[in-house]
Amino acid sequence: MKAPPWEPSPAWGPSATLAELTIDGTAVAVCADGAGAPEFDSPRPHLHPVRTLAGVVVTDAAPADHTWHMGLGLGVQDVNGHNLWGGRTYLRGTGYTWRRDHGRIRHDRSEQAAATALAQHLTWLSSDDEPLLAETRELRWARAGAHAWRLDLASTLTVPPGAQPVRLGSPGAHGREGGGYGGLFWRLPACDDVRVRTPLDHGEDRVHGSVPADGARWLAWSARSTADSTGDMPGTGPFTVALAPADAVTARDPWFVRVSGYPGLGSSLAWSEPADVLPSLPLRRAFRCLVADGRLPDDEVGRLLDAPLPPLDESPTPATPETGP
Repeated sequence: MKAPPWEPSPAWGPSATLAELTIDGTAVAVCADGAGAPEFDSPRPHLHPVRTLAGVVVTDAAPADHTWHMGLGLGVQDVNGHNLWGGRTYLRGTGYTWRRDHGRIRHDRSEQAAATALAQHLTWLSSDDEPLLAETRELRWARAGAHAWRLDLASTLTVPPGAQPVRLGSPGAHGREGGGYGGLFWRLPACDDVRVRTPLDHGEDRVHGSVPADGARWLAWSARSTADSTGDMPGTGPFTVALAPADAVTARDPWFVRVSGYPGLGSSLAWSEPADVLPSLPLRRAFRCLVADGRLPDDEVGRLLDAPLPPLDESPTPATPETGP
């Protein structure tokens, strides 16, 4: 386990459940606020556990190798000089360094317009607990065939009124070749027999850094989960997960892939150059996420990601109360 020198015996407490995503009465994901993580993990809301319809776990949270990896969610290592990813900060010319620069993402309130649609209002906070960005995170989920379900997730970042532009960076933007992680990130469970691919190629080295707009229009991972089971459903078994951008702007962000070091997928906001959130121009990214039992063939992955979700037709439910100050 990697921990900073100022916290030799870190502790992890429980996180509050913000929402439970269900399909036909089956829980497929839990949205947690992440507040139980220590400060150096940059606590933030995330989805974990995420499960297939048959109950196979397809996320991990706080694994010993990178305790700041939190299921399926968003994080950025450099937000105007504050680490909202967790762990050591990458510095140009120095490399990874422990710094007391960790911020957090606070859940303020949620609005559930239907049983399968949720909007979360979040605040990105500096290491001094000052607001850096406001985020609206929209989630919609639905069954996608007999053995799969889909989550459509969009994030919109805005600068607080009267504030200056906010710069988002990554190790890649600060000189680490191929280290452009930050943005949407999916920490997968322990698994074996991994096949990661896009429509153009397969394998970690060939897929990492490929760009949806250049033909790698989706990224898929098929494997057998070996994660410990929890609750009353099996945690292990074969599964396929996949990501696709939902708009042309998101399609310009490269894919981030790790297989040999740890299992993870993501879309990179600042692959080799920083990205700015301007007062007059919010930064928005939108994705389609597929979760399936079994090892899906490529044509099925593409078909399920391309299909539109059914229209919302359910009555709204009350918003959850604010949890911020």
